[in-house]
Amino acid sequence: MKFLLKMLLYAAIGFAAGYLTLELLYGRNSEGLLETIYFWLSIVMIVLAAALLVYAFIRRKKLIKMTKDNNRKVDDDDFDVYSYNTFNVVTVATAVPLVLSLMALAIQALAAESPWLVALTIVLVFVSMFMSFQASALVNIIYPDKDLPEISDKKYAEKLFAASDEGEIFIMAKALYRSWTLTSTMLFLALIFMIFYSFITEESQIFSIVIIGFIMIISQLKYAYEIREK
Repeated sequence: MKFLLKMLLYAAIGFAAGYLTLELLYGRNSEGLLETIYFWLSIVMIVLAAALLVYAFIRRKKLIKMTKDNNRKVDDDDFDVYSYNTFNVVTVATAVPLVLSLMALAIQALAAESPWLVALTIVLVFVSMFMSFQASALVNIIYPDKDLPEISDKKYAEKLFAASDEGEIFIMAKALYRSWTLTSTMLFLALIFMIFYSFITEESQIFSIVIIGFIMIISQLKYAYEIREK
């Protein structure tokens, strides 16, 4: 899991650096080159998303099989660790394809060069959404004895949190805080990147800058509101 997250982070940083370099070198003189790069980038996103979905499907199927196997060779403690880690892997392996397929769809739709590829990407988006719901439903399969809400419940997140014990809540709080800190940092860097990009290329990114700025402000206000003394 940690290795996968590092690879995704490095890939995002590498893409951002490479994108800026290409724009600075070719952006004003060779739009055709960038369109070709975008096209093949979307293909890579589609292939990677499909591969992750297949991987998630295999891991999910194996976990369900082991959960229902009363004669499994591992003890309960080891199985709890395995099921917990597998659930996390499946969750990431279904969430990432959804983002990748949406980005690929945006590129394909704006390019409008290959209708069949646009249709394929739309299918991939829906498959990713379906797999994400299936991944969330794994909790009920792994822990059938717990009073957990159904994924279709409108207050699913609140009820799932309420059903967690103190140890689970501590782990979630620690992970969410670190995730929030990382997200805030990356949004700030993205904001700086787009401002710098706008000055260098003379292509306005004001809309994106404003949107990210509002997201950062609302996120900070929400965090401050939730931790205030009551």
